[in-house]
Amino acid sequence: MMSSMSWIQALAEVEKAGQAWVIATVIGTQGSAPRESSSKMIITANHSFDTIGGGQLEYAVCQKARDMLNGKHTGASHVLENFPLAAKTNQCCGGAVSMLLEYFPEPATKITIFGMGHVASTLVNVLGNMQAKISLIDSRENLAQDQTIKGLPSNVTPFLYKSMLDHIDHMSHNEITLVMTHDHALDYQLVEALLDRKDCRFIGLIGSKTKALRFKKRLVSASFSPAEIESVHCPVGLPDVAGKKPFEIAISIAAQIIQITQQNKTETKKRSGLTWKEINNTLSDVKEISETKENSEV
Repeated sequence: MMSSMSWIQALAEVEKAGQAWVIATVIGTQGSAPRESSSKMIITANHSFDTIGGGQLEYAVCQKARDMLNGKHTGASHVLENFPLAAKTNQCCGGAVSMLLEYFPEPATKITIFGMGHVASTLVNVLGNMQAKISLIDSRENLAQDQTIKGLPSNVTPFLYKSMLDHIDHMSHNEITLVMTHDHALDYQLVEALLDRKDCRFIGLIGSKTKALRFKKRLVSASFSPAEIESVHCPVGLPDVAGKKPFEIAISIAAQIIQITQQNKTETKKRSGLTWKEINNTLSDVKEISETKENSEV
């Protein structure tokens, strides 16, 4: 689906929404071409934003971008390709367009929040600034409608279920999970179900130290191991950030989430992407192909 949004507006939106995307840039033209050098567009799995001239060229570029998004292009993060318009796209312009396609994966951080109460509503507005994909879960239709009316950050998606437990089967591996519903009995059921998955990156539970002790006793009775029980963080949030108001609790939890996401950051690689030599070789190959085709047409 095409959108009239400019590529620079779309860039901010798709990044905040936690989507994977490709930016396609015209890096050179020869002869008659639909758009000038430096024209750009953004392509996601289901949408494209702005234009590099439309027609078969744009269609071919979008197809190649979606191959990158679907992992069909050998996992490349950058692709340089020349498009002779007559030979490759059946366009009558007669020129050629050189394209650079750059792939940006969706954020590795995925967060599920169970409950749309005061703290959760405040928390998602803070976490809305993170490069993370956030799911906000509840079973209360009035709260879900309220969140939609208020508007949520673009990286937050609300889900309404008859039972919040139904969402657990739809979660991804290695998610950060936060349990903060209106019902202690439901909180316990959610914690049990999350532990049963055995693949959560983090399980946070809102509540007091008394609630934490009660839940631990029940989890012992349910035959969970000491390590599994200790993996449930209650009260969730950094203890140094004190306070009982919703915004204070939300800031404390947000700080802990940021801390978690920063702990596992790997050391910066000495090399990433393409080297200048590789770019130069690719451009030389493109030039050679273009010249060969020109000579054959003469």
